[in-house]
Amino acid sequence: MLPEQIDCMLVHGQGERYGLTEQYIYDVEHILCIFEVKKTLKKADYIDAMDHLASIRRRFAEHFEYKLINEGYEPDITAARRHFSQITGKVAPEYYSGIHELSESDGILFYCLVQESLAPASIIHGYDGYKTESGLRKAFIDILKEKKNETGVGFGIPSIPSLVTSNQHCLVKGNGIPFLAIKDNNEWIAVFSTRHNSAKLILELIWSKISCQFDIKMPWDDGLHMDNIEPLLVAKAVRVEDKAGWMYNPIEFKEERLKRDDNHVWEPAIIGKAEMSAINIMAMRGGYLPLDKGMNEYLITEHQATMDEVSQNLILTRLFMKDGEYIRPIHNVTHIATLDDDTGYASSERDRFDLWCEQNGVAPNYLNIVFLE
Repeated sequence: MLPEQIDCMLVHGQGERYGLTEQYIYDVEHILCIFEVKKTLKKADYIDAMDHLASIRRRFAEHFEYKLINEGYEPDITAARRHFSQITGKVAPEYYSGIHELSESDGILFYCLVQESLAPASIIHGYDGYKTESGLRKAFIDILKEKKNETGVGFGIPSIPSLVTSNQHCLVKGNGIPFLAIKDNNEWIAVFSTRHNSAKLILELIWSKISCQFDIKMPWDDGLHMDNIEPLLVAKAVRVEDKAGWMYNPIEFKEERLKRDDNHVWEPAIIGKAEMSAINIMAMRGGYLPLDKGMNEYLITEHQATMDEVSQNLILTRLFMKDGEYIRPIHNVTHIATLDDDTGYASSERDRFDLWCEQNGVAPNYLNIVFLE
């Protein structure tokens, strides 16, 4: 048998039949999702599956680098650029070659997000196994620690599976396909957990991969429901002596702390008066809010808030970013709803914003900032 035999794959295009078997060989570029399936997910199986999937991701990275060097490959970084800006609050390179102009830590993050958006999604699906969310979380952290102690290298973000399921519990990689989670001031939650519907998570990941790969809209029809997540692994790119890599900060909770209902509801970003005033000025100036002395004096005089405070609050909505000496939108279209007290709400998701306004008695009359790069 071939060394990279996979339990199950979701693919597109034509594969090569393997002899007289019912198995097929596919080029990595035609693979959307890779499944490692376990009837009962135990720690030894968990480690084997992670090692196997990590080896495939390394093969993808090698293929990616080969095309860059030898074929003049220009990867589609649309999704990665958006996710980078949402995490860092900074403008991303327009082309992949711009990665060399980023700081080392930002370059590692950007490379990772590009890989995550293009590589096959990897799923470890356990029908049975860990009975609690805390047990699945602890096993994952233990595996990371043991791998680091054994090899001195450990698992990088690209080597971590996109999704791990055991019974109804899941560990999900927050790579933006489809979930992106950010804690406090630009702390990226690389992995989080859920506890209610593993089949739904598998479907959401597959649909997101299809949508991203072929630029098509899937029939989500989620309404305002949001998966109720708990952060597990905060990741930051760092350099230690002569090595650059990922520093992990695990967040460990007991099972009682993790018990929660599946009733989290989506809502738009809340915009204060000073920030709303800044957004209106941004709209009048073609989508760019200048970070200059005059703007600082205006905000202090009119709203008792500094330019630094307002710009940081706008960045923390994950809808705006810093671009040189300006603040501008991240998305092509940003919807702003203004209230009578001069505060408001903002979102890049029109359908959900409409539904939220309808259910909360807010008139869906938007200022739409259309930003075309």
